[in-house]
Amino acid sequence: MTDTPRELAGIAHDLHHVAIVVRSIAEARSAWEALGLASAEPEYIEDQDVNVLVCTIAGQRVELVEPASETSPVSNFLEKRGPGLHHLAFEVRDCAAAIEAAKERGLELIDEAPRPGSHGTTIAFLHPRATGGVLCELVEDPSSSAR
Repeated sequence: MTDTPRELAGIAHDLHHVAIVVRSIAEARSAWEALGLASAEPEYIEDQDVNVLVCTIAGQRVELVEPASETSPVSNFLEKRGPGLHHLAFEVRDCAAAIEAAKERGLELIDEAPRPGSHGTTIAFLHPRATGGVLCELVEDPSSSAR
């Protein structure tokens, strides 16, 4: 089990993935595969207007996130900060319960309710002010072996 930030202790139980914003999955993919990460096909996430490519190595996930349009929230991130680390995602057993626990602890939320994520997950984001400047995602993953 991965250590979680103190703010998420008892809410999150494992690191789910690290998300990297890229301008182009097609261009970035080869570098990650050259490092030894395996990948499948990108998935379009309508709710977030992004394309996501899941790359894996030794059971760990790195997600390459590409804006699908100029109006995607990720386009704004790229404009301000450029490509790079976007967020850390922590696995939770129940996203709705994790949101409530975060609220009870006074953590600032971006999402007040769970929403669809990639590959059948349910997600919610915590504001970076809640976790020392790092955008964090809560992920309920029905396919996880850690459940």
